[in-house]
Amino acid sequence: MDITDWLMTEFFQQILEWVTLHPGWSYSVIFLTAMAESLAIVGLIVPGVAVMFGIGALIASGAIAFWPAMGCAVAGAVAGDSLSFWLGHHYQERLTSIWPFSRHPESLQRGVDFFQKYGGNSVALGRFFGPIRAVIPLIAGMMGMTPLRFVVANVLSALAWAPLYLLPGIVFGASLELASEVAMRLVILALLLLFFTWLVYNLIRWLFRRLHPHTTRWVQWLLAWGQAHPVMGEIAGALADPNHPETRGLSILASLLVVTSILFALLVGLLPEGGVHTTIDLTVLQTLQSLRSPWADELMVYSTRLADTGVMIALSVGVLLFLFLSGHRRTAGYWLAAVLFSSLSAYLLKLGMQISRPDVIAQRPGSFSFPSGHTLYSVVLYGFLSVLIARPLPDRWRWLPYSLAGLLILAVATSRLYLGVHWLSDVAGSITLGLAWVALLGLAYHRHAAKETHWPRLVLVSLLVTTAGFGIETVLHHERNMARYEPARTIQQIDAGNWRVGADTSLPTFRADLRNREEHPLNLQFAGSLEWFARQLTATGWTAANRLNGTDWLRLLSPAQPLQALPVLPQVHDGRHEVLMLEKPLPNDRRLVLRLWATDYRLRGSETPLWVGNISEQRQVKLIGFITYAQTAPNFDQVLELLRRDLQPLSGGEVQDRGTALKIRQTAPESL
Repeated sequence: MDITDWLMTEFFQQILEWVTLHPGWSYSVIFLTAMAESLAIVGLIVPGVAVMFGIGALIASGAIAFWPAMGCAVAGAVAGDSLSFWLGHHYQERLTSIWPFSRHPESLQRGVDFFQKYGGNSVALGRFFGPIRAVIPLIAGMMGMTPLRFVVANVLSALAWAPLYLLPGIVFGASLELASEVAMRLVILALLLLFFTWLVYNLIRWLFRRLHPHTTRWVQWLLAWGQAHPVMGEIAGALADPNHPETRGLSILASLLVVTSILFALLVGLLPEGGVHTTIDLTVLQTLQSLRSPWADELMVYSTRLADTGVMIALSVGVLLFLFLSGHRRTAGYWLAAVLFSSLSAYLLKLGMQISRPDVIAQRPGSFSFPSGHTLYSVVLYGFLSVLIARPLPDRWRWLPYSLAGLLILAVATSRLYLGVHWLSDVAGSITLGLAWVALLGLAYHRHAAKETHWPRLVLVSLLVTTAGFGIETVLHHERNMARYEPARTIQQIDAGNWRVGADTSLPTFRADLRNREEHPLNLQFAGSLEWFARQLTATGWTAANRLNGTDWLRLLSPAQPLQALPVLPQVHDGRHEVLMLEKPLPNDRRLVLRLWATDYRLRGSETPLWVGNISEQRQVKLIGFITYAQTAPNFDQVLELLRRDLQPLSGGEVQDRGTALKIRQTAPESL
């Protein structure tokens, strides 16, 4: 987390400061980057996309003006293409003897083929295709395109290219600005999820393309190996010989996989304290727990529901009935083998190993960690379903169901880690066990069963039963599950006298969003009933804040609205949203916002709850003319004085002024 914090805060802040001090250089960098991105040969090695992304983020932060940056990017792109066109026009056929085209003629040939296919339009189209972007202008000059026609295509495509390449960075920068108002940890978690989604998707495609051409040769090797080793011939025949009964061999394999999983769990459990698995497990657990926020909790509970019992039963029974009734009874047998293996192996391994879960949420008695049942169910059922769907498809499309299954498995596995109910070793062992069974079962299915000829109906049935199970689980159990996965908290007692005089320093003094980010002080502490406190402030002009919900997000896309019409964005402290949020209008389109968060502390003796919060001033901010939101100003000390004035007529309570912090206590017992 320390490295992530530095990348997201310190490094970005240093760039902002440098750009602020050297605005002229920043625009020069934009021009040169856009030019290099479009320049022959150079554009192949310059990371122009990454640089333009960073420039877009700086535009969103306000460090660089949009229109000058846009102009520099367009000018650079036009200049780079023009220079490449001149080089192609000047050297023509001699380009084939110039490095790097002399050693890599295929890169030049791809550009020639593209130009011959699209003609003059290739200049405009080629700018948006990475592999040939840097050679198309060169080819246009070499192939004798007229300068006037090239200039028109060059300028028009540059006008479209510049905003298109800046926009992702602008959106990212805007999200960072909004994240400082809501939860930076939410953005970091989203980036991690996007990265792993991209990684899994591309890894599955790569593995399929590399492994698929060799499967026939491996099957033949397996048959030959089985004949040479009679003891293992039962297993080899069950997997690869279409004429061999597969039930006995698959049963032996299932037993071997369970035994192997037990050995894996024992190996992890026998490692000394601080061993590599223990260290990795703890690191992943602590990192994800430090990224918890209410909206992410909601997302992860939905993700883990993809493998909840109700959804898995609906999918298992629905697919089994469809296969049986459509005449694919042997395929139905394989599906039943997948269902039974995932259910029985998860139950037997948990019961046999009895490995404790992480101490994050309150656990039911007899609830064990290894393996992750949700992860194992998702790998086996979604994985084998993708095998059934992919088999009748043409080779070029078979990777698609595998990739979709991989993304569903990733969602479930990540949610189990994030919610703190499993260790990384639990999830890794479950994925390994599940993939091994899916691979072996899939091989036997390919060699013994007929193709599923009704695969479009199989897809439709799978979607319908899964959606129905997911919907029913959501309606019946969502609120219960949200409470179930809430991190367990220990209530601590504080002496009332020490708290009033500031002798107890247990309560936090800054909003806990990311580690080492102390931007929003918690300069307000309150002991008592929130209803009583809200009534006291209502008498001085405070009202309940207009919280963000439903379609309020659309208001952020209406810059013409006044600040008072914008919702107050929730903020995260210690993984929780505010329990009380009040606002009060100020002149010149400003407003005060008071926030209180729950704590795990009580005043000793009276059991009075303690709340921490702050009062801040908000001003309207408009990003590049189409996004607006209320931004918290850094003048916390000045606006605290305004709250002091409002609290002067406080009845039934007391105010302790401790310099830059206010401690408020309700003393009227009838209001508690």
